[in-house]
Amino acid sequence: MPLDRLLLDEPPERWLRFLARSSAALLALGVLAFLVVGANRPANPYLLPPDGRLTAAGLPGFGTAKLTVASGYGFHRPGSDTCALVASSTKQQAVGLMGQTSLHGFAGMLFEFPSPTETLFYMKNTVIPLTVAWFGSDGSFLVSVDMQPCPSSETICPTYGPGVPYQSALEVPEGRLGSLGIGPGSVLHTGGAC
Repeated sequence: MPLDRLLLDEPPERWLRFLARSSAALLALGVLAFLVVGANRPANPYLLPPDGRLTAAGLPGFGTAKLTVASGYGFHRPGSDTCALVASSTKQQAVGLMGQTSLHGFAGMLFEFPSPTETLFYMKNTVIPLTVAWFGSDGSFLVSVDMQPCPSSETICPTYGPGVPYQSALEVPEGRLGSLGIGPGSVLHTGGAC
């Protein structure tokens, strides 16, 4: 006998008990699924304002800085000011944009080093395709490269570097350097409040 026919032939009290037990079982499964899967996401939760943009305080654990770009040859728009997240400590630089799905309204993440370095970049656990530009100690543009995400399932990820010593690097969403006026001949200046 089909289930719908069986349930219709039962007294109303039995039908209500069946519905109550089924609802309780579904609720218990939902709570269990939330506890097992959903409660650990995101790994580092924080509240965003209603427009989804972070304030000048930036991303928790990182600083912010105003970037001024003096545009180079071939750029038709004048240099402009914008804000970026800043990774200046070794710990901040090791984390970078890992696990971030957006830049929360910032132009990019600036990696500042105390002295010229040849430190290589990698995209382990980074989910946003990025373009990185390297700058000399005077802020002059050296070179840029596009970097693709490297999933956590990969044991070895590609590394990226300019091939020469540099003092700072700026990661932006892939292809967005030109909109900031960054390219050959440009000079990056940092400092000031966002």
